[in-house]
Amino acid sequence: MENIEIKIFEFIKGLGTILLYFFVSILTSYILADFINHENMVIASLAQIAVYAVLLLVLGLVYHKRLIHDFKNFKNEYLGVALKNWIIGLGVMYICNILVSSLAGGLATNEEANRNLFSSYPVSSILTMVFIGPLIEEITFRASFKKAFSKWYTFAIVTALIFGSFHISNFFVLLAQGEFNLSELAYLLPYSALGFFFAKAFYETDNIYTSYFAHMFHNGLCIIILIVLSLIGG
Repeated sequence: MENIEIKIFEFIKGLGTILLYFFVSILTSYILADFINHENMVIASLAQIAVYAVLLLVLGLVYHKRLIHDFKNFKNEYLGVALKNWIIGLGVMYICNILVSSLAGGLATNEEANRNLFSSYPVSSILTMVFIGPLIEEITFRASFKKAFSKWYTFAIVTALIFGSFHISNFFVLLAQGEFNLSELAYLLPYSALGFFFAKAFYETDNIYTSYFAHMFHNGLCIIILIVLSLIGG
């Protein structure tokens, strides 16, 4: 019974971390709103980076022991684990995207938002999407829940669904407005598929930086694709 109580506590702790993520994000964005929307691209870019920096600082303070421990114990072979799981996850995500796109059509709202943001603020997008953002998300959606599960697949499935839900937030916004958008909901599948293998990479090594690198690989590839598309289009 005591073990179950501990796991329930750890799961609630994970949910609390997600709430902290949103609270800090919203509060910091509100405080820096004038700078984020500034007509000067440099000022706007720095403000956007600042939001992520503050969020990473807060989460880093909460999970500093885990981050320091995993950094000291990271092994070179973990990069291979990260690469393997990312490639498999990318393949599964690609298949899911084909299925979802054929049914729903178009791009996920999250993907469209990222493309628009990169188009307007390329430098800050690269820094936040490739380097800062992945670590924030790995802390929030993976490290915070690690002790709540005994089996790797339970951990992977649950955190993948939470991770996927985060990336289809527009679905929940529309749902709150009384609109059920099946197309938006369908994109839960590819995002969760990728999140599953990020979680698997983390669990295999018990090191947050393994899934962080897998996440970096993916977001880095996405940025490279956006750069190529912009060059072709331009």
